[in-house]
Amino acid sequence: MKRRGFTLIELMVVIAIIIILAAIAIPNYLSMTARAKRSRVASDFAAIATALETYRTDWNQYPPADSAEQIAGTDVTLTGTGAAAELVGDTGAGVNQGTTAAGETAPIVYMTSNILKSMINPYSTDQADQYQYTSGEGSANGWHWVLTATTVKAGGTATDIFLSRTDEATALSGPSAIGTLPGD
Repeated sequence: MKRRGFTLIELMVVIAIIIILAAIAIPNYLSMTARAKRSRVASDFAAIATALETYRTDWNQYPPADSAEQIAGTDVTLTGTGAAAELVGDTGAGVNQGTTAAGETAPIVYMTSNILKSMINPYSTDQADQYQYTSGEGSANGWHWVLTATTVKAGGTATDIFLSRTDEATALSGPSAIGTLPGD
């Protein structure tokens, strides 16, 4: 009895088909993960932006920040006078104390601490490289606050994605050079 296996040409055709399918699938997978990371940042920024705007409605100002400070992530400081502490309702020495414009008494929780701690920058594994909040209210730069998330490209060059609040719009933009804030 004669046994017949696959010929060399048949095996080469199957391998060529597999290689072609992999060449199509791998770039699609890589672009899908990049879109997912960008979507995660946009979603987290939208949640923080809503809390900031609600805070502004109650207290007639945004949470103060003298310089860029971490507003989310596992190492975020949720006590004292920082913006994150203001959003979770820690009265500390900040603005979120007393009575709001609507007559509610403080403290008011705009986001729970668990939510802020769960917002992790998907582009970074470094805890110091999480979402940053900078307040520019009352300054001549044209924006009221900026949220930034540092990203790292293949070449190792760090860039920022910005969500900025101006009188006209709120928009996710980037990448831009680190340290360049809208209106600067």
